[in-house]
Amino acid sequence: MSLPGQSTIIETRRAQIFPQLDWRQLAELRPYGEVRTFPAGATLWGEGDRHVPMFVVLKGGLDIYRPTGAEQEELVTTHGPGVFSGEVSMLGGRGSLVRGRTTEDSEMLVVDEAALRRLMVSHAELSEIVMRAFILRRVAMLDVQTGGMTLIGSRLVSDTHRLRQFLTRNGQPHTYLDLERDAETATWLQRLGITAEDLPVAILRDGRVLRSPSNSDLADAIGLSPEKLDGREFDVAVIGAGPAGLAAAVYAASEGLSVVVLDAKAPGGQAGTSSRIENYLGFPTGISGQALAGRGFNQAQKFGAEVAIPREIVRFECRGAAAPAIALDNGERITARSVVVATGARYRKPDLPDLDRFEGRGIYYGASFMESQLCGGQEIIVVGGGNSAGQAAVFLARYVNRVHMLVRSNGLAASMSDYLIRRITATPTITLRTETEIVGLHGDGALEGVRWRHSGSDVVEDRPIHHVFLFLGADPNTAWLGGCLALDAAGFIKTGRDLTPDDLTFAEWPLHRQPLRLETSHPGIFAVGDVRSGSVKRVAAAVGEGSSAVQLIHSCIAEQHNELTGHA
Repeated sequence: MSLPGQSTIIETRRAQIFPQLDWRQLAELRPYGEVRTFPAGATLWGEGDRHVPMFVVLKGGLDIYRPTGAEQEELVTTHGPGVFSGEVSMLGGRGSLVRGRTTEDSEMLVVDEAALRRLMVSHAELSEIVMRAFILRRVAMLDVQTGGMTLIGSRLVSDTHRLRQFLTRNGQPHTYLDLERDAETATWLQRLGITAEDLPVAILRDGRVLRSPSNSDLADAIGLSPEKLDGREFDVAVIGAGPAGLAAAVYAASEGLSVVVLDAKAPGGQAGTSSRIENYLGFPTGISGQALAGRGFNQAQKFGAEVAIPREIVRFECRGAAAPAIALDNGERITARSVVVATGARYRKPDLPDLDRFEGRGIYYGASFMESQLCGGQEIIVVGGGNSAGQAAVFLARYVNRVHMLVRSNGLAASMSDYLIRRITATPTITLRTETEIVGLHGDGALEGVRWRHSGSDVVEDRPIHHVFLFLGADPNTAWLGGCLALDAAGFIKTGRDLTPDDLTFAEWPLHRQPLRLETSHPGIFAVGDVRSGSVKRVAAAVGEGSSAVQLIHSCIAEQHNELTGHA
């Protein structure tokens, strides 16, 4: 049985989503688990349970139920002999999104989390079958756009956009209700004693109501956040889960190093907000930034990396420390033998009055399907002349009446790929406005109008436009370092040969050798991707640097070992 809205993906790819293992594959799987029997009607796990093992049906059957609202659920499918349970939340020990119950007296092969990871690494055929099924099951759940958790918000409240973006980018199924658009929402809120001032609110399956929660509080409540990290030491701490950070995590974990990845928001970084990347090698039809990030995230977990989202760093202690210490926003503290800084860059904010007031209420820094739903059939503005702006303009043009693309220069050739320029030119609903910039915003609650000026003629226009997408340059995300590492004049992290003798003297560089290619002014700390001074601001370059850093990490760890053992 399929849920409403699931028929397309489940019915067309059922054999991959619910594969039935043959006798040979089951025999190869048996050494990884324990055969157990369960009575009819036994609940093997519930929604929200962590560290759920994979159940492989040998005899009997297993019903999978998906929550559809408070105390409501629907049957997704029934697993028969040869079919296994699970989806991607299982790889990281996160909260399950479904419930499993036996249909009759059953015999199961129970594969726990540790054994599943061994299987993923050591058995190529079974790993491919299980991984594909896990990913497609999550995709099918997201297709329905409903879930056990209900988020109620308003377009007039900026935190609504923050939470929706957090859940969407982290691939968390949920039901969203908008106070202005859903007629019954106000009645429901009144019945629950929730006022408009409480919005946004998250209503959980167990009846808990979270009023305007932080990303961390919401993640803790739904089982998305990591379990205890306090006091743990890792071979590698990767800070930032963009393409560079995820690449470092995949390569380090696949080579047997213990890895933790820390990110305050979601996998993908700035690239994760791209609607479509078409010039990344191996994807001739393009791929969204979120899809690319999701694949990297699952790949890192497959090899055993601990991906801790959302976890924000509040203090980074590196001076004089053999193992840098990292203090997290929840009071926990971890150490690492090496660190990869991959915190990327942020879109620059124009100097506009009231800009902060309209963020999430008409001002956006990414263009995903979620944002496209907010502005369908309207006129919008995309500001910026780089590839991210071009991708956003082309993507949004499919949903809106008119895209006004504003750039301060006299064209796009100097900053945008040729294929995007040609696509923009060929799209009749995109109007390119060169030498033009926004000079004013206004609105009561949400953005209602924009004022722009053409610098050549000094003509100013007021337009009743409610949605503006900003893609303006890049500021390095390095403020959290607290002066720990040497930076260039723009605030990007200096590495390798770019570090001057003065930089190393000031940092008290302790070694006889010079810093390695991607190494910073502190031994064993590397910078990769957009956050690094002199880096090429492209996804492929970031992935290359992240993977290259792992070879250098091995050298540093060997160096530390030699110092401890007294070997030269």
